[in-house]
Amino acid sequence: MATKKMGILLSTPPENNNQATVIGLANEAVRQGIETYLYLIDDGVYYLGRPETDALVKAGTRLFVCAHGASQRGIPLNTLQNATFGGLVSLSNLIKGCDRFISFN
Repeated sequence: MATKKMGILLSTPPENNNQATVIGLANEAVRQGIETYLYLIDDGVYYLGRPETDALVKAGTRLFVCAHGASQRGIPLNTLQNATFGGLVSLSNLIKGCDRFISFN
């Protein structure tokens, strides 16, 4: 039986209440053995390098980041080792490849 896959899109900044929901959801999915993907876009790129994001990656969440969004916000693309930078094609493939995809805007 194939492993279930879940994707989460986060476009809001860390000050938004979506943070707790996304972290809880991703942690629970990983705990249940679901391959979990987090795609940060727009102001969601501000989660890069934050302890809560690093903890998600350490627990098993795969992190993807919009390269354009990071660049527009002055975040260098070559400074983070645990993130895959991409664009809308990456996001589209992620959506297509997941059993469930949830967006927090």
